[in-house]
Amino acid sequence: MTDFFARYQDRGMKKWAGFFLSDHTAMINKETQEKIVPERSEMSQEECARVLALAFSNQQAVIVQLGEVDENGKRPEEIVGFVRGYTEDKVVIDEHVIALDSLRCVLLLPGSAD
Repeated sequence: MTDFFARYQDRGMKKWAGFFLSDHTAMINKETQEKIVPERSEMSQEECARVLALAFSNQQAVIVQLGEVDENGKRPEEIVGFVRGYTEDKVVIDEHVIALDSLRCVLLLPGSAD
């Protein structure tokens, strides 16, 4: 038995690699691939409504940043699409129905036409 320890060569971290759970590695991969959302300047509701109306009438795509942040202070991914319609308090951008009071910034996407 003492001969075993004399020739034993520790594999280091290789022996622990099998202990990572698939959920843990998926979380690590997701964190490394997260997109960084730029901090855009905040617009008033009137400015946002004006840009949305212009985009709707010209069939031009928009980039929408919402005012909300998650528990880590990160903004959700921006919504890019065409304005399909709107009401007094909501706008429809592709399949997203968004409350106008949750908008932070709305920009026209240059060179886009439906």
